Amino acid sequence: MSYASRRAKRRGFDVWPGYVDALSSMLMMIALVLMVMVAAQFYLSNAINSKDIALGDLAQKLRALAESLSFEQNTSKSLKAKNAELEATYQKGQAELALLRTTVLEKEKAVSILQGEKDALGGELTKTKTQADSLTVQLSALGKQIEELNKKLALLTADLSSAKSTLLDKDKKISDLDQKLKKAMLKKVEELADYRSEFFGKLKRALGNRPEIRVVGDRFVFQSEVLFPSASAELQEGGKQELVKIADTLKEMSRSIPKEVNWILTVVGHTDKRPINTAAFRSNWELSTARALSVVKFLVEVGIPPERLAATGYGEYQPIDPGISEEALAKNRRIELKFNQK
Repeated sequence: MSYASRRAKRRGFDVWPGYVDALSSMLMMIALVLMVMVAAQFYLSNAINSKDIALGDLAQKLRALAESLSFEQNTSKSLKAKNAELEATYQKGQAELALLRTTVLEKEKAVSILQGEKDALGGELTKTKTQADSLTVQLSALGKQIEELNKKLALLTADLSSAKSTLLDKDKKISDLDQKLKKAMLKKVEELADYRSEFFGKLKRALGNRPEIRVVGDRFVFQSEVLFPSASAELQEGGKQELVKIADTLKEMSRSIPKEVNWILTVVGHTDKRPINTAAFRSNWELSTARALSVVKFLVEVGIPPERLAATGYGEYQPIDPGISEEALAKNRRIELKFNQK
């Protein structure tokens, strides 16, 4: 028989204080378990081991109490109820402990994942710092380059200012030369106008007062019928005689024109708006150009220098009379002589 039993027989019901002590110890252990549960997140590993030991001790004490209670069934009904309550609390604690273990495992997994993310971020941070250091070095080099460029820019600005000053002087000289050139050109134009008036005056006297030959502004105009047959670019004999007079007048006058007056006689052919489509001429443009060339070639044959002659044709596109009457069409069929400067 245990010491507690013998003591209980000797003292009768004095066993109650010892039982209270045991019960208090059990309550304290439960309170300790609950406190450990609150602090489980920080001290989980050690707490679990301590709780296992405490639960083992508690189980031993419960077995000892069960042995004692078997001898005191008549006086331990209330203790059995309390024991059942403690057992339920114990079971509840076990369930809560299992739940805490599961929670701890989940949190450990989360901590592991966070640690991996932390390590990855640390690697990226190290890489970023390395890049930042490289950029700092590049920025320093760029700063030096910018400083050098600013120095060169200052020199270029000074050179530009000097160049602008020189350019202004040159612009002034060019302006002066331009004014002189304009005056010289104006003088030559006036001289050429004088020679043109003299040439047209002599030409008109040489050709006589004929209605089909007239002066219009700065042009001497021949009706095409004077020089060419209809739809032809071959000079007729009467036309050649008229052109000889023009050539003689031009040669006579050219002897009095100074060499610095660079004159030219332009022969321009025109037709009326009636279309033409022959084997020789597919359009009025071709006919007008061919007539102008025939005049130029004949003038060269009779002694006019070819460098003083030019030929062009405008077809029906520059009429002097927009009408469609025979008279209007006849006016538009013409050969014009223009005395100009190159």
